[in-house]
Amino acid sequence: MTPGIDKQKHLLLKQVVSTLEGRLSARRAKLATLYVEYYFRRVPWEDIVRAEPTALATIVINQLDFLNTRLPGQILVRVFNPDLDKDGWESQHTIVEMVNDDMPFLVDTTTLMFSEMKLGVHLIVHPVIRIKRDVQGKLTAIYQKKKQRGGKVRG
Repeated sequence: MTPGIDKQKHLLLKQVVSTLEGRLSARRAKLATLYVEYYFRRVPWEDIVRAEPTALATIVINQLDFLNTRLPGQILVRVFNPDLDKDGWESQHTIVEMVNDDMPFLVDTTTLMFSEMKLGVHLIVHPVIRIKRDVQGKLTAIYQKKKQRGGKVRG
């Protein structure tokens, strides 16, 4: 990305964070803010440039709700066509979301499976996020990147 596009992406994500802070408790907003940083880090600018910050914030909130509780070894999968009334955002594409332990080659295998089924893949968003869960599997913290000090953000 060029410096100009990096700056535009940063400004858009800042608006997303601001929206989240207005919609969530302080505790949840901390988790969501860090999640935004991880989630959108590798998403190409051209894939989010036309999105409204409120829609991107809604996606983040929905994903945090989805991944909130998961036991070790459990794989969460949901497939849906987002509807503005039901989901708070919409897309012309079918969305496949997975939450799982680190599994090498899972993205490659899933992409290959779609290809074999003659299904196109529009966009892959693959954040690897280190999190902490309690004994019931509930999300309690998202760890910050190693280069930052402070350890983790508790939920």
